[in-house]
Amino acid sequence: MISSLFVLLALGSFVLAAEVSPAHRERGKVILKEILAQAWATSWQEATLENVRLVAQKKDLAQPTGLPPVWHAGLKGPDGRTGYLMWDCKEDGRLVEFALDDALPVREAITGIPPLQQFPVIGPDGKAMASGCVPTSAASLLSYWIDRRHQDGPPTRELTLTLRKQLRMIPFPDTDGFTPDGMTLAGALPLSMAKVLEGEMARRKWPLAVRHLPFSMKHFREEIAAGRPTLLSCTVRVPHLPHLSWGHAVVGIAANRIDEVDLVGIHDNFYPTRNPGTIRWISSDAFRSLTVVVPKEN
Repeated sequence: MISSLFVLLALGSFVLAAEVSPAHRERGKVILKEILAQAWATSWQEATLENVRLVAQKKDLAQPTGLPPVWHAGLKGPDGRTGYLMWDCKEDGRLVEFALDDALPVREAITGIPPLQQFPVIGPDGKAMASGCVPTSAASLLSYWIDRRHQDGPPTRELTLTLRKQLRMIPFPDTDGFTPDGMTLAGALPLSMAKVLEGEMARRKWPLAVRHLPFSMKHFREEIAAGRPTLLSCTVRVPHLPHLSWGHAVVGIAANRIDEVDLVGIHDNFYPTRNPGTIRWISSDAFRSLTVVVPKEN
């Protein structure tokens, strides 16, 4: 969920109606064609766009991000499978993000990272609070390394609680409708999570170090090529609620380039899908930092 204090206020002004190009409405078909040309998307060849609409951010967001309106469309795939596509409503109308809710054979993607959706925990006031995007995504990453080191470990949900206890979690009342029941959201600093993960590596006596750095697509590609997933902080729209956006923390597992846009493939801990391993592909412009796990220098 909200990546506490990472929410960026007023990143930019909203696009004025006069700047929106109606011609860009049709660019979704062009982008979809290129997506379906990917080797891993062959089973989606008959997919079509539906409910194409221009979506602006909720005007009174409690934590405004300044993200501009985008074109948004649902994807109707084979056998009842679904997805979505977003693209820019101005300039070149380029791809913003998309996802195909399916278990697809993306050869370049790192596998073995258990996807986990945020879940309710009991907050200080005795009421339900979200587990939070930072510890939830970090627990998925830590589970991956536990498995890769051939060690037994607790379930990913339990790991989330262990990491969460070591963080200063900030509650955010859900006044905007992120959750269906108005559950309190929770955030934490990605840098604090990096320090907690460093401690976890030391406690397990693993020859691994944790580094928290500004996001770089070049660096991200290098980590993916080395088979090392990363923790990423970003400012993004909510896939199934695109009129809402927030600062978010996720696990990065793949890199791609479609529609002349560098894309980061992630597991999203706040995106209910039929297939838990669905990859959400987002323009690299959305990312702010990355936390990497690398071999410790001697």
